[in-house]
Amino acid sequence: MVAIFIFAVVITTVFGSFRAVFSSADAVGGDVKTFATARTCLGRMATDLAALQVTQYPRYEKPEFNDPPDPYRLVGDAIDLSGTQFGRLRFASLAHLALNRDPRKGVCRIVYYVHPKDDDTLVLRRADHLYPFPDFEESEDDPILCDNILALEFGYLDADGEINDSWDSEAADADYATPRAVEVRLTVGTQDRSRTFTTRIALYAFRETKE
Repeated sequence: MVAIFIFAVVITTVFGSFRAVFSSADAVGGDVKTFATARTCLGRMATDLAALQVTQYPRYEKPEFNDPPDPYRLVGDAIDLSGTQFGRLRFASLAHLALNRDPRKGVCRIVYYVHPKDDDTLVLRRADHLYPFPDFEESEDDPILCDNILALEFGYLDADGEINDSWDSEAADADYATPRAVEVRLTVGTQDRSRTFTTRIALYAFRETKE
């Protein structure tokens, strides 16, 4: 009986160790996938913003009453989903991704926005339309850049080195200029296990304030 008792204790300990090892392996595997997904997402953003297109002076004219907005405007704002604010960014770029074997190229309008799925999780989508740009509408046909989104924030670096939480290159508040860099803060995962990734993307094209 003593031998059987000792054997049972040993087996219980061994299986407990195996469960701990497999649980840790699953967690590590999940972290690796999360890092890979976030890295791909932020890399795509960097590529898109590196090809930013901006209307420069003297071609650019400050908007007057009832003037159509600049099609190459950059707008950073936020949307509310279930009481939580998520960043949204719209801009013009040469980094068009052709889908459905569409051979056309040129300037496109890209919009990053967070969108709910049927299972109540959130995904980051990338809308991409060639000029002339249609009115923006969220669509499940837009490709997913990243899933399991918990938070998304954009910051906009101005000429004085200050970070702004919103931007509109057609507004007097922004002096009709565009930012010098965009900061991205992305949190992905689950409520029990999440990771936050941050990066700053310098903009090679920008419009300065005109005195």
